[in-house]
This record gives sequence, C-alpha cells and structure tokens, in this order.
Amino acid sequence: MTKYVYAKAADKTLPRTAQSQYNTYSHVSSSKLEKGDLAFFGGSTSSITHVGIYIGDGMMLDAQDYGVITEAIHVSWWHVVGYARPTTLVQ
Repeated sequence: MTKYVYAKAADKTLPRTAQSQYNTYSHVSSSKLEKGDLAFFGGSTSSITHVGIYIGDGMMLDAQDYGVITEAIHVSWWHVVGYARPTTLVQ
C-alpha cells in the first residue's frame, strides 16, 4: 500500500519491503510526525514486519488482509519501532 500511495501522491517510488523502506529514509521522532510519514512495526529496527502511513492524531492508514483501514498507531497488537519521512506529502 505504501508504494502505491507514494507513487500516486508524490510520484515517488518506495522500496518494496517495509524493512527496506525503514532502512532507506530519514528517521523522525514521534514528536515530529507529519501526515504522510511512515510508521514501522516489528520486533526491532532490524526486524520490521509492517508499515502504515501516518494521517494525524495518532492514526494511520493500514493495509490488512481485509482491506485498508484507519487505525490507531499505538495499540496492543502493534510494536512501533520507528518512523521515517520519505518526502513531504502535505503542502
């Protein structure tokens, strides 16, 4: 989903995997999050298994087996390991 959204919204090609996306882009702290930043989840920074797109107010767009949903970033089933900003999407 992140590859598709960035290609359409910013004409930017992201790496295929969540781990590659985390490794490629500048990391930002949770206090500096902007809409369009990527939120990464997994066991550690070297074991990223999932990525969502931050949309503000602690929420993200998240692709799951049953479609794309809006979901809180900080929930018990996700372990946030970091954030990155591939480019600024908001003008």
